[in-house]
Amino acid sequence: MQTKPAAAVGDRPKLKFLDTALYMLAVGTGIRWIAVAAAVGPASLPLWLLAMVTFFLPLAVATAELTSRFEGEGGIYAWARDGIGPLAGFICGWFYWIALMPYFAGILYFLSGLIIAAFGGDPKDTLLYISISVAISVLVTGVQVAGLKYGKWPPNIGMAGGWVVVFIIVAMGLAIGLEGRSATDFAHASYIPPVNFNTAILWGTIVFAYSGLEAAGMLRNEIAGGMRTIVRVLAIVGAGSLFIYIAGTAAFLVILPQSELTRLGGFSDALRIGLSHVGLNRLAPAVIGLFALSMLGAFTAWFGVGARLPFAAGIDAFLPRVFARRNPKTGAPVAAILLQAALMVGIVILSQAGSSVAGAYDLLVAMAVLGSTIPYLFMFWVHIKTASMPPVPGAWCPPGGRRTTRLLGCLGMISSIVAIACTLVPSSADPHPWAAFGKIVMSALAMLIVGLALYWLAARRRALPEGAAA
Repeated sequence: MQTKPAAAVGDRPKLKFLDTALYMLAVGTGIRWIAVAAAVGPASLPLWLLAMVTFFLPLAVATAELTSRFEGEGGIYAWARDGIGPLAGFICGWFYWIALMPYFAGILYFLSGLIIAAFGGDPKDTLLYISISVAISVLVTGVQVAGLKYGKWPPNIGMAGGWVVVFIIVAMGLAIGLEGRSATDFAHASYIPPVNFNTAILWGTIVFAYSGLEAAGMLRNEIAGGMRTIVRVLAIVGAGSLFIYIAGTAAFLVILPQSELTRLGGFSDALRIGLSHVGLNRLAPAVIGLFALSMLGAFTAWFGVGARLPFAAGIDAFLPRVFARRNPKTGAPVAAILLQAALMVGIVILSQAGSSVAGAYDLLVAMAVLGSTIPYLFMFWVHIKTASMPPVPGAWCPPGGRRTTRLLGCLGMISSIVAIACTLVPSSADPHPWAAFGKIVMSALAMLIVGLALYWLAARRRALPEGAAA
């Protein structure tokens, strides 16, 4: 059964086309991932194109079809619930939501690293990392509690700043390349990805970088213009993603040799060196500041999206009723936002137990990629099933109809399975590779067990008479 949108939705301010486009670009693109790709070398360029065809395109089509077919609150959670069943919906939504916590923590580490580098602090000071992360968490939580009316501005401003940074990177790459000073010999480079840990983690990361379009389904009742706006925005995000990832990665490889690019520091290092090469090194702090602003915008956007999942689960009585409540003035699901903040800070602290900053960052990325990719298995499963369902009047359909739906659904399913497998490949450079593998697997199993336990408790509570439940 489908859950109807909350009655008050129509009375609240909605995201207009430009707001929606900027918000979805903040959610659906990640500038920092181009440094991860560039660290693998030119072989990462065909992988971006491959993932665009095998994952992004299926995801975009599935998002448009499922958003137009299912009207309930919760997006991917509601799609799995209505297309497969309540248990599948709950587990899908649970994995998606809980996986956002290490993703948030990973962004916090990245932002903290930029801030520490800007002020010349010790990059190995874990207490400093945690302190800055907590301060940023409080700021973002406060903005989201104020409601989407204000919560849209950090993503909008951050995305604008991010595009400025991308254009600066591409311009520097062109300037250095035209002078014949490229750090990478593209003509004689190998474009065949090596079969190793770096390529494995890169494929999982690339799939993760292209993810986020499904957020449109979670915000559908807060977007003016409905499906017309959503479909146009999905096309814009596709074009923007392709430019950012291909042009940005290539520019980075022109500016810096592959050996000098790292997952944590590559972005800021490339910016500084590139600006120095073109005689604009004084602008480095301002450009890095714009990049940090774009990261903060993406973080704020995802934080707002994530809160819609426990809110939808609260409406369905899978979570306590407090999660189904919005602030009457701001429309913000305050309880869900505060819970996210608490979990996020807890993961930041726990991830530092016995780990270096770089090791903690890699673990957070792997956990986020694994946990957030599992729900796509549910999503593409439902998408494939819709090809056999009766048509819904007015629902969006791709060119080619049901054949296209089945083909793209299967393609997206295969890409997601491969991405999940890649996150489980242990690093040969890790002194304890099997321990790292065990951490990821046990984390996923723990998330599943907790999710099943919560579902069981909620099912028991729902089975009680109203008086007894109270």
